[in-house]
Amino acid sequence: MSRISLKIVGASGQGINSIGAIIAKGLKRSGYCVFGYREYPSLIKGGHASYQLDVSNESICSTETKVNVLVALNHHGLELNMEDLKRGGIVLHVTPGWQFPEHHRTLISELNLRVIYFPVDDILNRLGARAILSNVLLTAFVWSMLDQDIDVIKSLVGEKFAKKKALLELNMRCIDEGYSFADLEQGAISVALPPPDKGFANHLLITGSQAMGLGAIHAGVRLYAGYPMTPSSPLLSFIAELENKTHMVVKQAEDEITAAQIVSGAMYMGTRALTATSGVGFDLMSETLSLNAMIENPTVFVLAQRPGPATGLPTWTAQSGLLQATNCSAGEFTRCVIAVSNSQDSFDLMPVAFNLAEQYQISVIVLTDKQIAEALYTQHPYDPERAEIDRGRLVVDPEKLKLLKSSDRFDPHAKGGVSLRWLPGSDTATYCAQGDEHNSVGAVDESSLNTRLQMEKRLRKFDGLKARLPAPHLSIGGRSVKTSDWIDLSDEIELLAIGWGSTGEVFQDVMCSDELRGRKIAYLHYTYLWPLRTEELRRLAMRSKRIVLVEQNYQGQLGMLIRMECGLDIRDKILKYDGRPFFYDELLSSVIDRCGSTSENETNPPGFDYAGASS
Repeated sequence: MSRISLKIVGASGQGINSIGAIIAKGLKRSGYCVFGYREYPSLIKGGHASYQLDVSNESICSTETKVNVLVALNHHGLELNMEDLKRGGIVLHVTPGWQFPEHHRTLISELNLRVIYFPVDDILNRLGARAILSNVLLTAFVWSMLDQDIDVIKSLVGEKFAKKKALLELNMRCIDEGYSFADLEQGAISVALPPPDKGFANHLLITGSQAMGLGAIHAGVRLYAGYPMTPSSPLLSFIAELENKTHMVVKQAEDEITAAQIVSGAMYMGTRALTATSGVGFDLMSETLSLNAMIENPTVFVLAQRPGPATGLPTWTAQSGLLQATNCSAGEFTRCVIAVSNSQDSFDLMPVAFNLAEQYQISVIVLTDKQIAEALYTQHPYDPERAEIDRGRLVVDPEKLKLLKSSDRFDPHAKGGVSLRWLPGSDTATYCAQGDEHNSVGAVDESSLNTRLQMEKRLRKFDGLKARLPAPHLSIGGRSVKTSDWIDLSDEIELLAIGWGSTGEVFQDVMCSDELRGRKIAYLHYTYLWPLRTEELRRLAMRSKRIVLVEQNYQGQLGMLIRMECGLDIRDKILKYDGRPFFYDELLSSVIDRCGSTSENETNPPGFDYAGASS
């Protein structure tokens, strides 16, 4: 896989994102797959931030730790990010008279780095342009370094200022100046990109939050209520931006409790509604989630994970909410937990979540994380005909409504624990929906027999749901393997990795690397995390020399659920919990290390209670 990485660094609010977004869009139109990754502190303005683009002519969905080009918009970027460069990399900065400290001069020499000072203030003064246009100058110069057609960047800027001719003319002059700039010491410098694949030109350039928002619209969501909380806020913002086009009701509630209550009320009345939150905001919603379990009201909650506890690291990423989602709220009841892993299933899984919620009359919790929510994906156009809406046992036919009895609503003997459901205001029998334990018509009943029957009814849904959920997805050597072929695998697997969420895309890139080409490495990816299917894992474990768990949390939370469900104790773990995602090169290094060493797995009963190195 051939990839080039570009990193723009500076202070929040300095235009880092605008430079990255224009370059990303231009490269995508030129036929490249672009993956964008942002880092920024939890400050409105200031602090140190970065926007990194990884570029290839093949599909990539991961970020490297080292880059080919570093664009520093202030001196802090030079102080903090010089070590991020690859050998032969380029440093582009705008700080006049900057003197590199001795350790950076040594680094420049050892890595053969090329340093370019871009006199942005001098050029702006010559053009009579304001400082805000410095980003256009820098973008144009970087575009020339990438040997890309100037007309592409002019077209992008022209689209933005088409109705402002005076600004358009000045922007075009800035593009010409930036594109033609040549450093007197370094001369012309170019960064060699691989040959383009024009197929990417027609793809979307989209964040995970935008993909999820489109998926919600596709699922038939007509109301969104939420309270801003990073990293769930981009989903609220995106849906709100489309409010006039979709005519969806969008409500910014005063807190997470209110948002959850609004959505629950809307779903109870038959309107598909959605809320999203992060961290402790989900704790506030959990009481409403428990109420929905008691009244068997279908609901969907999006939990955008970030490191915690408390405020934690609001603008960073983690996979630390799995146990929270599977065990939240009071009492025992059936719920479903799904995790998206990229921009494709951020779209695809929203209709699935709502269908499951209505089919089983349960709450479905959709996990995402900051990495997915804000990452920039090069996405194949979605298929708008792919999803179906299934309202489950919702009765709307007038003739059938007349036949209903009040006791049908919470009938403890309903098949699979799923009763008939009808909407308030329907011309039919009435029932009561309340948080106390109740009988079949919803009246309070705390008797021993009724309590047992209603508890068994609500939890009977669990077995039906578990039997219906798809198996985890298996890839071997980067190639998908059909579920039906799992049992027929004849070769022993050298390394079986298990993960979920945003980890999956990075591991897929790792398996496609030249270093691991031809190795018998398998990756088992869990999308449906609760109820948890383990039969396929048990069988694969029997033919795997070594098994490793890959997660972005300290405890290895999926591993804990696996052990609880089937007894498989995966002691070899690749865990990360510093607020950063797995980077392509660091995960590749960890996998190579494990492929080159001998595990104790080989001398223990296959698949169960064996030891391995922890890291």
